[in-house]
Amino acid sequence: MRETCLKLSGLLNDLSAGRISAPSAEDRLGPMHQVHDPDGVLQMSEQDPLASVPVRMALTRIAHWPHASEALWSPVLAAPGRLAGLRGPGELNDAVLDAGAAVICHSSAPGGIPAGLCWIPQPVGPAIQWRIIAGNPPLPPPTPAEAGPALRQMMAEVSAELGGLNAISSRRPEAISPRLGKGHRHHDQVLLDLAWTVLEASETGLAASPMLTSHGSRIREEALRRLRASAQDAVTAAASWPR
Repeated sequence: MRETCLKLSGLLNDLSAGRISAPSAEDRLGPMHQVHDPDGVLQMSEQDPLASVPVRMALTRIAHWPHASEALWSPVLAAPGRLAGLRGPGELNDAVLDAGAAVICHSSAPGGIPAGLCWIPQPVGPAIQWRIIAGNPPLPPPTPAEAGPALRQMMAEVSAELGGLNAISSRRPEAISPRLGKGHRHHDQVLLDLAWTVLEASETGLAASPMLTSHGSRIREEALRRLRASAQDAVTAAASWPR
């Protein structure tokens, strides 16, 4: 689901900036996407509090929102104990934690798309229904200049810690990162490529069970969790600040 959220955040950034159209964004997102806006947050004329609408209607509304070009969107990679910048309300936090990933407007102009407007994916069979919730403005996501060095430092620290345990490392997954939108710089993609690989590797490591003492297992798990969180921050940073 995080890959889908990463794709949507890039499409919303390009759409808000006028780099792509709503039909093009819909085509790139893929088939079988619907939007449920029970509280009328998007103010669509076709809005029905009980029914979903095709995603193109919501994308068109975003594209024509006043001051849409000032909006910036970010993927949210949340987990228990890690709200990833979310600031409520509780209903939004709980829904994002249940989904594991979402997309949020983290910056906007007065009178524009409200910061805190959140798209939360909910699988419905083979389709995805995006629930729209109005939240509080989130904490600003880290920038690539902040998250890149932090990730590399964390990689060095965790490598040293795990090296001292003499644990047999599992095969590194062949992770292929998604492509960022048109508004991103080359170094944003380079950071995403690294962070995506580290994120996959840390999750693979957490799922493995090497032969270690209970103390060694605890050290290993804590180190990999820190590495995963740092990689999640870097994924978010790479996707959140287009030109």
